[in-house]
Amino acid sequence: MRGPAVAGMFYPASENALRKELAVCFKKGPGREAPKPGRRAIGIISPHAGYTYSGPTAAHGYMALSDGGLPGTALIIGPNHTGMGEDIGLLNDDLKTPLGVARLDRELAKSLDVTMDKASHIQEHSMEVQVPFLQYLDPDIQIVCISMMDQTLGSARTLSRKISSAVRSSARRVALIASSDFTHCGPNYGVHVPRGTNAGETARSMDMPVLGKLLKMDVEGAFQARDATGSTACGLGPVAAVVMASKDLGAVDAKLLDYTTSYDVMPHHSAVGYASIALF
Repeated sequence: MRGPAVAGMFYPASENALRKELAVCFKKGPGREAPKPGRRAIGIISPHAGYTYSGPTAAHGYMALSDGGLPGTALIIGPNHTGMGEDIGLLNDDLKTPLGVARLDRELAKSLDVTMDKASHIQEHSMEVQVPFLQYLDPDIQIVCISMMDQTLGSARTLSRKISSAVRSSARRVALIASSDFTHCGPNYGVHVPRGTNAGETARSMDMPVLGKLLKMDVEGAFQARDATGSTACGLGPVAAVVMASKDLGAVDAKLLDYTTSYDVMPHHSAVGYASIALF
């Protein structure tokens, strides 16, 4: 079993405190915890910073999944920040958080044809921070976690085909989740903030062209916009894989549910952008 690596850092380490923090995220984000009848989201793009900063934005995406009926399995793809393990690595194990154990969907994991690799997950936070949101909404939800160190468009395309094929063959619904923060700017990240603006405004200006392409479900355009603006989105590979797999599974529309930056929570000389997008 893979234990929590960032409990007590990115989110509270005790069950009671974590439940309270998640309730705050839903209150500040979508403004509710109970689902309403809505369109079925095939996938979402969700941030992975500390809940104080990005939790309310992330809650928008999870409420969108819940409104359409949360499936019994969530497949989460996140960037590899640690540099350990395989280029593409699947966690072949259950994952424990303060809310309990999220069981691996072993049938789906086996059908994905992705290398099983614990090293790429052992200290990685990008997928772990998504799991408590899912457990809060459904304590019995199963998961599959895939880490991407190779975030090229070609790698994302190959992975998306494996995902859509495995989900289609399973003949059941699976929620697809791409874990990514967007632009990191300011001295902390070595990205210049122009004079006369602040770090939050800079992050937003660099992210919007990328998000504009994603809202058209144009992943090639998103990569081009990233290169043109200098956006430092850390998980564009997972985002591309989820967008392409979602399209293959029937998604025809993308909606920006929320965009914020860490500057909105704590004004600082550096900032990170957070977006929540649902794919319907």
